[in-house]
Amino acid sequence: MVKFGKCVGCVVFALSELWHGGGAMVLDHPPKHPARTTYHSSRRTIGRHLQFYLEEEPSYSSGKTPFIVPYSDIRGLIGESQATFTQAWQNSRKAASDDYLHRTQVLWEKVFGDLVRHGCVNYRGLPFDEAIQTYANSVGERSTRDLFSVMKKIHMSSSMNVEALRKLVKKFDKGAESRGDDMLTPTLLPELYSSPIMACSTLEVHIETLRDRLTVEDNDESIAEDDTSSVMLEIQKKVPSQDSVAVKRRAEEMQWLKNMVKTIPATVISSLVAHRGFHCPRDNSGKRPLENSLSAFESAWASGLHLCECDVALTKDEQIVLAHDEDFARLALDPNSQSSNKKVSDLTMREIISLTFKSGSRPPLLVDVLRSADAIGESSQLVIEIKPGNQEVAEALIRLFRIYPELIERVAVVMSFDLYTMHRMKALLDGLAAEFKRAGAPKLPRPDSPDRAQDFHSGSKVPLGDVKMPQVLLLTVAKEPQAHFELWVDVADFTPIDSWLVHESHELDGVYLQFRPHMLSLEGMANIRSLCSRTKVGIWGEFGDGLDDLRVETLLVKECGVRYVNTDLPRNFSKFV
Repeated sequence: MVKFGKCVGCVVFALSELWHGGGAMVLDHPPKHPARTTYHSSRRTIGRHLQFYLEEEPSYSSGKTPFIVPYSDIRGLIGESQATFTQAWQNSRKAASDDYLHRTQVLWEKVFGDLVRHGCVNYRGLPFDEAIQTYANSVGERSTRDLFSVMKKIHMSSSMNVEALRKLVKKFDKGAESRGDDMLTPTLLPELYSSPIMACSTLEVHIETLRDRLTVEDNDESIAEDDTSSVMLEIQKKVPSQDSVAVKRRAEEMQWLKNMVKTIPATVISSLVAHRGFHCPRDNSGKRPLENSLSAFESAWASGLHLCECDVALTKDEQIVLAHDEDFARLALDPNSQSSNKKVSDLTMREIISLTFKSGSRPPLLVDVLRSADAIGESSQLVIEIKPGNQEVAEALIRLFRIYPELIERVAVVMSFDLYTMHRMKALLDGLAAEFKRAGAPKLPRPDSPDRAQDFHSGSKVPLGDVKMPQVLLLTVAKEPQAHFELWVDVADFTPIDSWLVHESHELDGVYLQFRPHMLSLEGMANIRSLCSRTKVGIWGEFGDGLDDLRVETLLVKECGVRYVNTDLPRNFSKFV
């Protein structure tokens, strides 16, 4: 065992011992840092998710914000008195039902009102399913999309309210006997299950009807990165003198990456995760591709790296596109354009295709990136981050996996800071795996997609029942939370993680921790090693925090057992190796 230093800075010189075959290496003391009170968030899964949804979800066209059950407040009443809890619960159930009734009435008034305004003569006495079909046939794509969006919002908030009310009863009953209270399930759940809000499940039928009508097949709207060559040609015509210089710089940068990757042991290379692909963190596309672009991922995989991290968002027409920010202004060729300043969720895929990045490329669809990974090699995989509060992306991922089962194993990890969404993602993946096992044979292309048969790789490469599903990991922070959805945990005490990962019927696969220098102390390494022995662990970092050093990442992987380590691949990444 190699000991070194009295400070974290000593890592710079001593890590090479491990790299060149030396023994395990540690700091013989933790770095000095201010004393702080250990803090673990008491807000649980559903409560945090509801609060985030309430803060992020815009009000409806009427200007009224949707009612969201005050889960944390009502949960805080457990232990005070049964009557107080019951009254608060019943008030929320009534408010949620009234809100659902009001919003659905407004929705149906709009449906039939638009049918009249568009001169539809066959609207009289239409059953609700036929009314939706007639609406989509009569009013045009834009109005149909707007209805689809409103319907999804109503369904999402109402479904979350139902789940919150159910969980509150379950929480109360869990300790009822020890408190001397009566069980509330026999009285309150019948109230819930017979209330108007339970009709929100019927909206799923209408949502699927409109989704089938509006869904633009990935193949139809997908444009390969090479198809933007006309844009690049125009740029090259205007600046021919700079073209050869730019090409040379990019070639040199790619050669550096390939040479550097060759020096990394296989045990380490399989754990390195290229953060947003091989890109420049300063958004300079002169030498490297832009973040989350198709070329950023293809460059990383072609060099020999196995894993790339990406961020995803859902467009207005439910296409999964790669995007880190809520809009594309930072990366757009024209940052002042209307499309680049609109939220990704407010853009259709058609609008996104018309948007051009600084590099001349466009924001890629997730399915295009997965196809590239599949073509480059079996070791090429994505680590996908879902932004907090974006449960719809999780459900869209499952739909994509169901249509393209051959691409599932190109995803190594799905992760998020949103604990509720991750438990939902795990449940959906478990359900899909069970569905595949029952199917017993590869899924065939949909008959309404003639182009898909051309792209379909003879179904999954292995029987569907044997497809390996992505791991689901929870992202955490190591500094005081800046947002309510963040879960804070320090290397000195990992005990809260166990309770976060376990849910009613399943367990998440692991956790993605934020890097802190004292992870390299004797105590820190021992704690990480213990955590890795019982669950999958990934490490993410921030610019300048000390993680982006190949020797540090090697230590975390080889000596601690960390499975995933993010890197931006700076030029000095392997400088001291």
